[in-house]
Amino acid sequence: MSLINQMLKDLEKRRSRDLETSESLSDNITWETRPASRNFNFQMVALISILLALVLVIAYLFWERSEFKDELLTAANKKTVVVKNSKKTHVKARKQKVIKKTSVRKQTSIKTKNSTASNQVYAEVLETENIIDTEEFENDTPIKLNKKHRPLNYKQQAEIEYKKGYLALQRGRMRQGKEHLREALSLYAPHLKSREMLAGIYIKSGRYVEAAELLREGIKVVPTYSLFAKLYARVLLEQNNPHLAIKVLERSAKALDVDLDYHALLAATYQRVKNHKKAIAIYLQLVKEKSSVGIWWLGLAISLEKSGKNKEALEAYQRAQKTGSLKAGLVKFTNNRVSALKEIGFPES
Repeated sequence: MSLINQMLKDLEKRRSRDLETSESLSDNITWETRPASRNFNFQMVALISILLALVLVIAYLFWERSEFKDELLTAANKKTVVVKNSKKTHVKARKQKVIKKTSVRKQTSIKTKNSTASNQVYAEVLETENIIDTEEFENDTPIKLNKKHRPLNYKQQAEIEYKKGYLALQRGRMRQGKEHLREALSLYAPHLKSREMLAGIYIKSGRYVEAAELLREGIKVVPTYSLFAKLYARVLLEQNNPHLAIKVLERSAKALDVDLDYHALLAATYQRVKNHKKAIAIYLQLVKEKSSVGIWWLGLAISLEKSGKNKEALEAYQRAQKTGSLKAGLVKFTNNRVSALKEIGFPES
């Protein structure tokens, strides 16, 4: 603005000098020179008008900017008010819902009473409970939860030791793996996976005494787990003790709903002690349940032949051949028995 004022003062001084000059020379000025003065005055007015317009535009821009800020502040305040009102409305709705449910529940219980005095008592109780429910929402303070780490029980600790042992065995650290498995059983004796894996390691390495002791204890601890009885019977057979193996299998078979392989092992053990009658009975049940297993037909054929039932034995051998599931050595044995039975007068039917 000071620059504009200075320009206006300079123009005014120049104009006063021109006027003095024009008065001294007024006699020499003709009518043809008068329009030049008018043009000069018009240019001055135009310049002043432009300057005033610029001043107005700058003032308008400043004013508009300040008004935009005010609008932003107003909008932010309105949003804050809306959020607060919505929270209040939500809390109020929750209060009304709780009050309504409590009122319906208490009114139902009130109707069961016959006397007016009892109704008044229940109404007072209702009013008191409503106050308590609403106060619960008014004191909307966050609840702090204190988390406490519970110590692991023995079963969980045993599972951790089993996983350590399994990982060690995968990495080829046999001694470390067995130590973790034994530690798992010392923490929790019924841990099935640890006992089963450790027994398998003992059996594979030929340590049948340790395996037998481990499995015998497993049968006592978990009598419903048939795999321990099956593994223990196999260990007893490796120790050339089939009679005790039969006792173990028979005792567990009565108490458990065992699988077909369990009964197949029992039948093979009967066959080993030359109790072919019981072996035949079990094998007949097995091939009836699943006729595609060649080894069961072969076991049936052997017991039938040992019992002097050569015709039935030949049929069983032939059924074993047709399954196509026998290993190479058993296929050769079966073919030899079929040929031998045909030679003694039992042709293929």
